[in-house]
Amino acid sequence: MDFIHTSVDLKEKGYLSKLTSIDMEIGSYLSSSRNDFEITMPSSEWGADFDEGSLIYDEDTTSEFGGRIQGKTSDTSAKEIILYGFTWRGMISKQIIEPPSGKSHYQARGDANAFLRDVLNDSFDGLIVGSEDICGIEVKRDIRYVNKLEAIEKTLDDVGLKMKVETKEYKDFSNATKRQVVVSAVPIINNSEVTEYSNDYGYNLVAKDIKNGFNHCVCLGQGEMTERTVIHLFRLQNGLITQDEDLAIKDGITGINRRTMIYDYSSVESVEELIQGGIDQLNENSDTKSMEISNVDAVDIGDIVGARDRVTKIYMQKKIVSKIVSGYIDKIKIEYKVGD
Repeated sequence: MDFIHTSVDLKEKGYLSKLTSIDMEIGSYLSSSRNDFEITMPSSEWGADFDEGSLIYDEDTTSEFGGRIQGKTSDTSAKEIILYGFTWRGMISKQIIEPPSGKSHYQARGDANAFLRDVLNDSFDGLIVGSEDICGIEVKRDIRYVNKLEAIEKTLDDVGLKMKVETKEYKDFSNATKRQVVVSAVPIINNSEVTEYSNDYGYNLVAKDIKNGFNHCVCLGQGEMTERTVIHLFRLQNGLITQDEDLAIKDGITGINRRTMIYDYSSVESVEELIQGGIDQLNENSDTKSMEISNVDAVDIGDIVGARDRVTKIYMQKKIVSKIVSGYIDKIKIEYKVGD
């Protein structure tokens, strides 16, 4: 893996040297990822090209690893410069989707890639844009004051899609090579159907399974007292969310094993929106069931993998929620987190 850096005007200037180390994490809105990076280099390696507004990205245009430098620290005793910045997802997460003037919600409708163009193209000075391709799958979600990373991921996930983040090379008017970050909507891949990651096959795993989340959500909508809309949602052990309490009881969601949360949304405009909000709350407050895998490849954030720890018998089919690249440039390792 080789990283290219640019000047502030985004012209490519060269590669990060082997004396440089990097710690970069990219992740879903559901993960604990800060979607940022730190790059540490000897003071002798630093130059004016490494400044606020410069870009760092993987030479491989299909890779998502990259971002924009936001600041720096100079440590004279260690003779080091540390550069800080946000990844592409981090930049996206720092903006929100607001309702149009006079409307209560922004309505995500139509082709998934058209939706991405609508929420990205005018927000990042042309650096981050939605794909011009036709996805072929339509989205439908009402959004109100949500950060763009969360809003995009939820909207795409509703229809079985994920974000694909890549860079695209082009030549500017001076014939200098530059890149643009292109976000597209692509199908979620379920790798668990063909591969199971386990310590039996040399994969390094850190498994966690804690029943500390909610499996029952009481959704409170419009109305007063006995006239108020009340909907009960249950999250089954297989991840399915249902309003069928009998099915929930058969699944073990009863007595000491029922953990209930309240979702209070009195200004909600429809029952459908109330249910969608309750589903989001259950998904975001589910049990802690995660696994870190340090030596896999060819999987993206949003893809599903099957992983098993033979010692504790923990097994899960979960989405990849974050990827971490770290180490010196010539000795980089990549870690994956499953669930969160």
